[in-house]
Amino acid sequence: MASDSRQNFLLGAGAAGALVLYAVVCGISGRMPPCPFRWLTGLQCPGCGSQRAFRALLEGHPLEAWSYNLLLPPLLVYLGLIMLLSMLRNPAAGKIHSRLTSPLSVFILLGTVILWGILRNILHI
Repeated sequence: MASDSRQNFLLGAGAAGALVLYAVVCGISGRMPPCPFRWLTGLQCPGCGSQRAFRALLEGHPLEAWSYNLLLPPLLVYLGLIMLLSMLRNPAAGKIHSRLTSPLSVFILLGTVILWGILRNILHI
């Protein structure tokens, strides 16, 4: 269990470092890479706007982030909760973690992402 916590901590710290570096580079250049899916198809993928949303979150503008991509803020909370619960050595936390990472939960999350990708193109969100 301690090995898993250490791996999760290192993974989280590495991801946070990479995201901060990305934000700094984008902040200096003022440009963000375009979405390859949108470039190829003209449609928005479920993640379109996530870069701008994440940048808005880093700058302390959660409502602006929400306007760029409705799915990113709750998804970040979900992933953060999974990481936090995996670091806790508590049976209740382990039970919640197991439920959040169960095949059913992953299936629901995947279905939500796909549904969001479809709806945002139909409703032009």
